Amino acid sequence: MTQKELDGHKVGDAISDSTRVEILQHLLKCYPKSLTMNEIEKALSKHVSPTTISFHLRKLREAGFVITNGHKKGFRALRPTINITVSDNGVRVEEEE
Repeated sequence: MTQKELDGHKVGDAISDSTRVEILQHLLKCYPKSLTMNEIEKALSKHVSPTTISFHLRKLREAGFVITNGHKKGFRALRPTINITVSDNGVRVEEEE
């Protein structure tokens, strides 16, 4: 296991919204496959507009959870698993390799 320190504010912001969490969970299930916005939209439990999905993906990218090579090539989770630990030393993300 490796550990990577992230910006706690961005991590908190990214996981503070249920739609973002649902998007991230779906991308983690599909790891390492990239999904288009259309595929992500179809996987969500409620209708979310493409503009809103794009906003949520930006928040997930800023937090270091998701990467993309452009909207047409899709989005994927940066790592296969994410365990978030908050302590007096800051926010850490533990990942399995």
